[in-house]
Amino acid sequence: MSKNFQTIWIIGASSGIGAAVARKFHENPTSPDQKIIISARNADKLNELATEMPGLTPVALDITDPNAVNAAFGTVEDKFGLPDLVILAAGIYSPMKLSAFSAETIRSHVETNYVGIVNCLEPLLAKMRARKSGEIAVMASVAGYRGLPNASAYGPTKAALINLCESLHTELSGSGVLLRVINPGFVKTRLTDKNDFEMPYLLEPEQAADFIYRGLSGSDKFEIAFPPPFVRQLKLTRILPYPLFFKLMRKLIRA
Repeated sequence: MSKNFQTIWIIGASSGIGAAVARKFHENPTSPDQKIIISARNADKLNELATEMPGLTPVALDITDPNAVNAAFGTVEDKFGLPDLVILAAGIYSPMKLSAFSAETIRSHVETNYVGIVNCLEPLLAKMRARKSGEIAVMASVAGYRGLPNASAYGPTKAALINLCESLHTELSGSGVLLRVINPGFVKTRLTDKNDFEMPYLLEPEQAADFIYRGLSGSDKFEIAFPPPFVRQLKLTRILPYPLFFKLMRKLIRA
């Protein structure tokens, strides 16, 4: 299977995985007249990417502001029509240990990583359902599989996204709209540079982009998760009874 996406909108494309995915689609277009829109809060970084990769269209957007989301949708639709593929990759990350437990830190993660994505999904689902076609890919994380130490701000937002995507995927059956979830493992970005522990199976953004590109352009599967060895290990923890799971997590903390 090889898909033909004429218009792709990547929200959360100013750096990291989102920027690498934009570059991958730019260098490997899925159609001769493919158009790519890139969005994020940082307009300067978007403009730098658009200069580096001619043909990309930057549209600055803060997903935590519903009015800004609606305005950006209007801008994109007026110029390109409704995109064929929208990748919702915007998000924040801060490790949070118990000693630094903060409601404000959790609130900021929820507002961006979960509510911000929902702000985008509301108009997107309505418009794609009315057109009866389109694909949406939501960036979650393998950190959402189970509650991991030092991730009490980030992990629950990704677990919520996975749950949300599972719910919507079923309800969208037969609508012509395909909703998918992307669950990366550790990827070296300015966000994961904050971690003070060894990250297993650490990938470069370009490697993550390759997994995402192949998953989106070459299949209809619901979940795109990588790297495979790390995904298998973490999925196994989902079937562990709590005593065994917590024993394993305590060992990780002490390691």
